[in-house]
Parts: sequence; structure tokens; C-alpha cells
Amino acid sequence: MALTGRVTDAATILNDAEEDGLSKRLARYEARIQHQMAIVTVPDLHGVSVEDFATCSGNRWGIGRAAHDDGILILVAPTERQIRVATGSGIENLLPDEKAKAAIDAMTPRFKRRDYAGGLSAGVEAIAAQTGDPQ
Repeated sequence: MALTGRVTDAATILNDAEEDGLSKRLARYEARIQHQMAIVTVPDLHGVSVEDFATCSGNRWGIGRAAHDDGILILVAPTERQIRVATGSGIENLLPDEKAKAAIDAMTPRFKRRDYAGGLSAGVEAIAAQTGDPQ
């Protein structure tokens, strides 16, 4: 799978307007804070753990500034009901595991209602607030 932009919806859970809105929010986040955040949805994990899939994907795609290792990847595998927020080591001080889990907790209730755009938006806003870009 190839990364196609700030939002790559391979699981086709977002409509065009939702994808565009999320992409614009991620662009504003990057412009203000400099950290790059991407959202990727996948139809399945191919038997790989969500943690490994997210970390390997983020590394392969080079999310974040290379010199700072400050990328953030939100990975959603809706069929397997798995979510992961993977971070580069350069942003772990701002977004440690417990704060990444809080972002996942913000997404989960909406995902249970199949409101994927609302859940992703809530997750992005939770991460933004933790990393210095409340909106």
C-alpha cells in the first residue's frame, strides 16, 4: 500500500468531503507546529499486530521530519477493530503512550457508532491539544 497524502483511506470508511476536511486540519497542524501527522486506514492487517503495522508503515513512509523523528501516524483497521497512534521518538516526550491512548479513547465511542470521520477528528484534536496546537 502506498501513502497517498495526509489521509490515506484504503479501508474506504470516509467520503471525499470527510477526507478533505481531515487533510486540511492535518495541514494546518503541520504548518503551525511543524510535526507531521498522517491518518491511514487499512482493510486488514494481514496477520500483523497493529503496533508493528503502524510502526513499520510510519518508518517506511517517512512520516515526520527525518532530523527530528517527530511523525505521528493514526492507523485504523476497522474490520479488525484496531486503532494505533504511532509516534517517532522525537515526539514521545509531548505524546507519550498514555496521551496517545487518550486520543484513542476519544475516537472509540464514535467508531462504535461507525462515525469514523468524527472519531478521527476527535483523535486529531486530542493529539493536537497534547502537542501544542489546541483549536
